[in-house]
Amino acid sequence: MLALSDSQLRAIWAAVDGLPAEKRGIFLGRLVAQLQLRGSHFTTADLEDVVQLTLTGLIQQSAA
Repeated sequence: MLALSDSQLRAIWAAVDGLPAEKRGIFLGRLVAQLQLRGSHFTTADLEDVVQLTLTGLIQQSAA
């Protein structure tokens, strides 16, 4: 289980809000997997990096 601050949750929701509905579940699943790989202690900067990496992966996958 992940523990997120309110500001971290807002950052995730802002990213998800810009995605088509069918991509949101994929994004969230990948985001959680990446955060779990980083361990239980991650910073807001780490979260922002993971959000960007996950979004980039979805964009690249859609373009292929």
